[in-house]
Amino acid sequence: MTIRYHVTVSRYRDEWRAVCPALRRHGADIGGETREEALTHIDNAIQMILAQMQTDGIPPPPDETVPDSVVLTFVAEGDAE
Repeated sequence: MTIRYHVTVSRYRDEWRAVCPALRRHGADIGGETREEALTHIDNAIQMILAQMQTDGIPPPPDETVPDSVVLTFVAEGDAE
């Protein structure tokens, strides 16, 4: 299964914040010193969240479309493209 999530990336004080609204309550709100670092961190966080949901048998929540966002794509473990 392939799933896509919208992620916002913005400057907040002295760091960059990356947030996935659909997974925010699961911890998908993370920072970095650069925009690229914040995107790498949120990508890793989303992968961990989705893996835990799969382990727990919880279906991933639907994406929330956000204007001016970045779309990240993930393939569920065990799936081949």
